[in-house]
Amino acid sequence: MSDEAPPRKKARTEGPEPRVLAILGLGNPEGVGRRERHSLGARIVAALLAEAESVEKVESDCPDLVGAQWLDFGEVRALVLQPQRPINDSGPQLLAALSSLNQESAPFLAVVDDCWLPLGSIRFREKGSSGGHKGLEGIESAFSCKQAYHRLRVGIGGKNSKEFVTGAFTESEEEKLKPVLTAAVRAVQAWLQMGPEAAQRIMSIVNAQSFVQNPVLPVVTSKKSGPVAAASKTEA
Repeated sequence: MSDEAPPRKKARTEGPEPRVLAILGLGNPEGVGRRERHSLGARIVAALLAEAESVEKVESDCPDLVGAQWLDFGEVRALVLQPQRPINDSGPQLLAALSSLNQESAPFLAVVDDCWLPLGSIRFREKGSSGGHKGLEGIESAFSCKQAYHRLRVGIGGKNSKEFVTGAFTESEEEKLKPVLTAAVRAVQAWLQMGPEAAQRIMSIVNAQSFVQNPVLPVVTSKKSGPVAAASKTEA
């Protein structure tokens, strides 16, 4: 008999159904492995899953849910999606994935690169325009602008050209991104921990200039599981 450890999966406890939130890391399916600038959102979501204590594969025949995971976070059950279509088709993927689970109205967060922000900048936005980002335009088109959604924009600097955004980060850029990836994961955790309704509070925390270097979140007490402490850890 194999001694290998089983996949990380925590037994669900009896009680009310948890609230479902959705997170989509925007990018191209092949872009994360080659560290493509345009796939930074997907890379951040992969880092979120890598440090999660409780994840569970989404069981579905829907091709847009390939690689999707359930992430239990306090009183929230998050549907975490990685790109399965080109970035311009992020909207149709998200809509199809949510529809297949009967969660079309679930609040969602789009984690996305932004060439208009300096490299390493992080901005949480409650609303606003697509800024010319084709992935966000695809989301707004797929949902016919009927559903407000939040976005976490992470700066890649440079310019708005296909050659630049589909290119790989340089070695020096990768070095600068190390604390940014950690801070971006904490920002996503803030959204899960505090809830979409706390968007203004999340903005005041995440958009502060000091957040990237010191991404500490306030401890929020959960009725079910006590303080949600995972998101308040900082890197050693």
